[in-house]
Amino acid sequence: MRLITHSIAALSAVALGPLLAGAYLTRPSLRPGFSARLGRGPFRSADSISRIWLHASSVGEAKVACRLADALEDSGHALRATTMTQTGLELFERDRPGLRASFAPFDHPWCVESVVRGGAPKLSVLIETELWPSWIGACARYDVPVVVASGRLSDRSFPRYQKVRRLMQPTVGRIDAVGARTDLDAERFVELGVPENRVRVTGDLKLDPPEEQPALAIDLIRALADVPAVVGGSTHQGEEAALLDSLEAAEKAGHGFALILAPRRIERADELVRLCQSRHRRVYRRSALEGRHLVPGEVLILDSFGELAAMYATAQVAFVGGTLVPIGGHNVVEPLHTGCPVLYGPHTENVRKVVEIIEVGGAGECVESAEALSAAVVSTFDDLEASRQRGELGRERLGAHRGSVARTVELIEETLVRKKMSGAS
Repeated sequence: MRLITHSIAALSAVALGPLLAGAYLTRPSLRPGFSARLGRGPFRSADSISRIWLHASSVGEAKVACRLADALEDSGHALRATTMTQTGLELFERDRPGLRASFAPFDHPWCVESVVRGGAPKLSVLIETELWPSWIGACARYDVPVVVASGRLSDRSFPRYQKVRRLMQPTVGRIDAVGARTDLDAERFVELGVPENRVRVTGDLKLDPPEEQPALAIDLIRALADVPAVVGGSTHQGEEAALLDSLEAAEKAGHGFALILAPRRIERADELVRLCQSRHRRVYRRSALEGRHLVPGEVLILDSFGELAAMYATAQVAFVGGTLVPIGGHNVVEPLHTGCPVLYGPHTENVRKVVEIIEVGGAGECVESAEALSAAVVSTFDDLEASRQRGELGRERLGAHRGSVARTVELIEETLVRKKMSGAS
């Protein structure tokens, strides 16, 4: 089997080598940490040995990993983290500077085997839907248990996995434990081939309310002290224009507010500045706020990391992006943790469970179009007290999901105990 694996690895390396070289030359985003992506570098340092390794694809999963890291460290575990993206790595470095973090290796047998052999992790935790065949296979060969935390198989990803179910079964059959978000996710993991006795529902780590709400920076507190605000979080192209339309509609209805735009990709900040200027809006970057006090009708571009959650706490209403355009939705629960009511478009496949929870009582509202978004924003300002009550209701409903972090830590520790007992026998 090892001979077959390495033969396939060699053939794939020959086939993919030119493509990888081309990508390195044409995509600068791949160049940082390239040695780590090849399975070399920081993984092989002595202080990485026998740690629990947390793997998070990008920013959203990295936020979840940070919460899990806090609980695991409190339980006495040493940790390190990996991520696929520069933004994910920046989040780890900013929010958890004491946590050793680096880029994950490419999912090629040679790359991941170098990492697992050199770093000797005692357990690997994959956040949400990171089912990498080579990574899981290498862990199995070196007797490193694999746990999927906050496991989800979305309406988009599950059919794709089903089409290659036979190819995936050797991979998913090697997973030691799955902490699924919901009963439906648990059923889907079993259907793909994870043994039923290894799957349990631990809950969605994103739904577990944080112990403390993030604090807003002093200059932002001052900038928003005298003006109502609407926040558009994790927005994509087309959604910012719809929010600017809602600002105009509110002004025509006699309401005024400052619009905060937090694009999913902050490198789009220049594009958004030009968009606002084309609408004759005074616009500022958060990075160049320079003590300004915003007034109704102005726009602030949040071109920074880590401040969106605290910004939601200042808003009368929030819109979460990736929902008016067919992305599948981003973190609609984050505003509700602060008591802010939330709006979103019809494309919520990735956050369906959360939407079902928050729509009861009106804490969350689906807007089917840009026109519906404008109407909902105007309605919010027509009755701010009713809007505030909806936000508080949403926060209360999320409180019922407290404990998913603790249940996930329990699952990880049980897996470690089983591993120790099997090794002793």
